[in-house]
Amino acid sequence: MRLIRSSILATLAALSFISTSADAQIRRRPRVRDVGPSRFTLVFDLLGAQPKGELATQIDEGFGGNLAGLFRLDREGIFSIRGDLGAMQYGSETLRVPYLPISGRVSLDVETTNMTGWGSIGPQITVPVGIIQPYIHAAIAVVNFTTTTSVEGSDSNYEYASSNNSSDATSAWIFGGGLYVPIGTSRSWKLHAGGRYFRGGEATYLREGDIQDNPDGSVTIFPRTSKTDMVTWQAGVSYTFPRSFDRR
Repeated sequence: MRLIRSSILATLAALSFISTSADAQIRRRPRVRDVGPSRFTLVFDLLGAQPKGELATQIDEGFGGNLAGLFRLDREGIFSIRGDLGAMQYGSETLRVPYLPISGRVSLDVETTNMTGWGSIGPQITVPVGIIQPYIHAAIAVVNFTTTTSVEGSDSNYEYASSNNSSDATSAWIFGGGLYVPIGTSRSWKLHAGGRYFRGGEATYLREGDIQDNPDGSVTIFPRTSKTDMVTWQAGVSYTFPRSFDRR
């Protein structure tokens, strides 16, 4: 009986030693700091815009930029919410006028700029694997058409004064798609290319030549109203913010 009791005590002591040793091994094992993608991505694009339908008969092609932000809804990044802010210039005029009526030795530039800007939000579906990662998305947008005139020195960029000649906003549905191409082994940077179709509502706007200068110093404005459909072609880069986490 005494022999059995001694054997049990020895076995328990051995198990306790093994458990303590294993626990110490786990505690001594260093934590490894790893870096992976977060849920947030920014996309920076340059763009060219082509007016369509009624708008194509009124204004020319334009150029500008777009900034998009994505929030991934799932770990893989298949479903995201996307928001965009963009703008493009579709026309401009510059008139050089004398600073003083008695002499033209000092001149000012009167510059009129025709712009379109937008903000949109909607879902995006991406295939986030492979060398080429395609996506499609849809959004609802607010599109604003503005025309402003500013006075600057002919040999400097100093702006003396500016006026808003026209401004009108409308809504639009956006449908688009494109692709991402990872840059090397980077988890953050990718090349981006895509296209978006704006199915826009009616808006009132100005184009080049729609502001007439009268001899008495007043102006006459000839506004235009039409639907505002257009297509934008975009190219740039995307950046996914990294996220650090511990693993053993």
